[in-house]
Amino acid sequence: MMKTRAKKYPFSALVMALTLVTATAFGQTKTTYKEQNVGLTPLEEGQPDTTGLWYHINQKQTALANREFQRLQEAYPHWQIPDDVKTEIARINGRLPKAIAVQPESAAGDETPLDNQAKDEQTPPSLSAPLEGFAQLSEQQRANLKDEAFAQLIRLTNRLQRADFHLLMGWTALARNAWETAEQQFTQARAVSKTNAEQQSAAQGLDTLASRKTQQAIDNHNLTLLKEWLTGAQAAVVSQVIEGEAWQQYEAQQYSYAFELFLLIEDVEGQYLTLWSDGQRQQALDLACQTETTTFVQRCADGLAQQQVDFYNRRDYQNSIGAAQQLQTIRPLKLEEQTLLGWAAAKDGQASLATSAFTEVLDATPNDQVIGNELITLNKNNDVVLAQLSDRFAVVNRLRQVSEGQASWGQKQFLFAYLNGDERATQAHSRDSFSVTYGLTTRSRSGEEGLGNFDVLTQSLGISDVYQNWQWRLGVDVVQFYAGEVQQNAWFADGQLSAPFNGITGFEDQRIRGELVYQAKGMNFYANLNYGMLDQPVNAKLTGQVSATWFLPRVTLATSVFRKEKQDSMLSQTGTYDANHESPWGYVIEDGIRLLAAYGITTNLSLAGTLQLSQLSGELVKDNEAISLRTDLSYNIASVVSSKLDYWRLGPYTSYTEYRHNLSGFTYGNGGYFSPDYLISTGIYTELLTAETRHWQIKLKGTLGVSHLAEQDDPRFPLYTDETPDNDNASLGYNRSTGVSGNLMVEGQYRLTDNWIVAGYMGKAFAVEYQAFEAGLQIRWRGGKGKGVLSDELLLSSPRHSGFAL
Repeated sequence: MMKTRAKKYPFSALVMALTLVTATAFGQTKTTYKEQNVGLTPLEEGQPDTTGLWYHINQKQTALANREFQRLQEAYPHWQIPDDVKTEIARINGRLPKAIAVQPESAAGDETPLDNQAKDEQTPPSLSAPLEGFAQLSEQQRANLKDEAFAQLIRLTNRLQRADFHLLMGWTALARNAWETAEQQFTQARAVSKTNAEQQSAAQGLDTLASRKTQQAIDNHNLTLLKEWLTGAQAAVVSQVIEGEAWQQYEAQQYSYAFELFLLIEDVEGQYLTLWSDGQRQQALDLACQTETTTFVQRCADGLAQQQVDFYNRRDYQNSIGAAQQLQTIRPLKLEEQTLLGWAAAKDGQASLATSAFTEVLDATPNDQVIGNELITLNKNNDVVLAQLSDRFAVVNRLRQVSEGQASWGQKQFLFAYLNGDERATQAHSRDSFSVTYGLTTRSRSGEEGLGNFDVLTQSLGISDVYQNWQWRLGVDVVQFYAGEVQQNAWFADGQLSAPFNGITGFEDQRIRGELVYQAKGMNFYANLNYGMLDQPVNAKLTGQVSATWFLPRVTLATSVFRKEKQDSMLSQTGTYDANHESPWGYVIEDGIRLLAAYGITTNLSLAGTLQLSQLSGELVKDNEAISLRTDLSYNIASVVSSKLDYWRLGPYTSYTEYRHNLSGFTYGNGGYFSPDYLISTGIYTELLTAETRHWQIKLKGTLGVSHLAEQDDPRFPLYTDETPDNDNASLGYNRSTGVSGNLMVEGQYRLTDNWIVAGYMGKAFAVEYQAFEAGLQIRWRGGKGKGVLSDELLLSSPRHSGFAL
């Protein structure tokens, strides 16, 4: 024991062990990880622990100090040796005249040199000798000491209450896995230590102990215990060990346990990377969006931007919109993100949102025709918004005109197409140029002798022009009527003629008329007024028509309200006189409404229906009511016949006409117009039109079918009440007949020059006890230039003749 005292071994091995164990313990708390191209590098190696070196210097243990100094130089080849260390190493080796007692990291206010403190604290050799001898054993020998002997040394250490002995036994207990003993010794060492080095060594011992206990709890998945320790005195060490283990689990792709550990220490970075690497992208994104740091805000934004694309590609447009809107709360959308938001909203049917998104895109790219077209499509039924967009963006205004021109072309709205700059329309006609027309038409129908035969010859002169979006026409007609003489013994006026008729059989008169045409997106409007025929037997009346048509997707709706002459005979159209040329009667006016609905079943197949309701009245003519229905199913075969055809429709039709009263006679109370109880016709209908914009054009239409007619046995004098009921001559008689009926109409027009066009038509109709013929010719001059003709200027295409503004 005295030999041991003579050496005065002050536990340098103990200090060195402390340093090595500490380094080993804390070396486990850091690792590396990878996140795509982002990584954390290990901590840089710090400066060496010089506690043991200073201990040997202060104890004037020259050999041990030189050995420790050499070891530190070898272990840390890049160590920048402090000047005070160099100085004291030189002093203890006799290279300087006097050594200076140095106290490394002494506690504030501690002015006693470390060597003096150590001397003051020396324990009598008889008591401390076992511990000093124990300190000279190797670490393995100390760890393998029998428990009874180790317990005796612990009791001795607790008696002596020296920090260096407590540290020795603490580190030894740690090596023996006696953790409670180690904690007790380190705690006591900290309590009795007098120097900063001893305080640090005790603290390092406790930290190492906490590190090992934490690692054991981690290995046992004891998260409850770890959570408890994170609130204790060694929380920093526990957290550091957990962090290191979490990253090791992450690198081993044990993402579930790694996430639990990161969650325990509230390491959001680790949680995010673990979730992301584990394929839980949505959870990772949710976490990023809940963390208000610059890095995580950027990750949240990037994740939402990617989600917006992914959802859109999966056609999940609502979630794509949601991602974009959430991204907007973080930062302004980029151009491509704003564009994608617009497309998702458009495909999801959210026209208002899509319009708002695309408007911002177009602000940035004002010439983007794709976006401009989409804005037009989205708002095709919202004229207010479309007008605002057209005013705001030149590209929308230009594309809108083109789009509406193309749509109106298919609907044969050629005036609207022209006003919107459609190239086909502008090349075919100069619509807004002044024009002059002259025409000649004839019409004749057969019937009973006398007023039942009816011929009309009309000469017309008209002018036309366009003002803004309105096309106006003014015309003057000179009309000649002829009906032939009423035969002797025929029923006429108030009885049967007993002598040949010497009254009026025809006359000539004039009338003026005006027309207005307006076409807009998806609709047509037409109106006309006629006044004249002042010399006819019955006072003239104002007649006219107002028509409108709406072009909806796959459906066309049209209506007309009209007031017109009943043009079946001279009696019904102009009125006439009795045999003595004294009492005029007739001139039947028909007031009514027409309705049409056409539905495009497929591209080439369509179904159409028309309905007409009217009331009829005239001078000394009984009032009457009529209803007319017709259905057509047609298929367009033009595409398989010739490219020179605009359309060729073919299909069945059925029509039904009914009058409340039969007023077809030529006596007072009758109107002289065909008014059967009912007339049913069914057959085949066809209509053909050659291509638009050529120098010439032909339209052909016709029907062929079977008609069944029924006429009532109504009175010959329906306004009289004193007729004898059983007098056969007092009634018109029953009539039932069935036969073939049909009609054929050919129209055409030809452009002679840039300014001159000639047009005409010819038609023939026949039915049971009825035949009719009509024809017309017109020559037209228009200023400006043109290369072709369009079907809306075929003579019978005018709403005045067709009945609808189509």
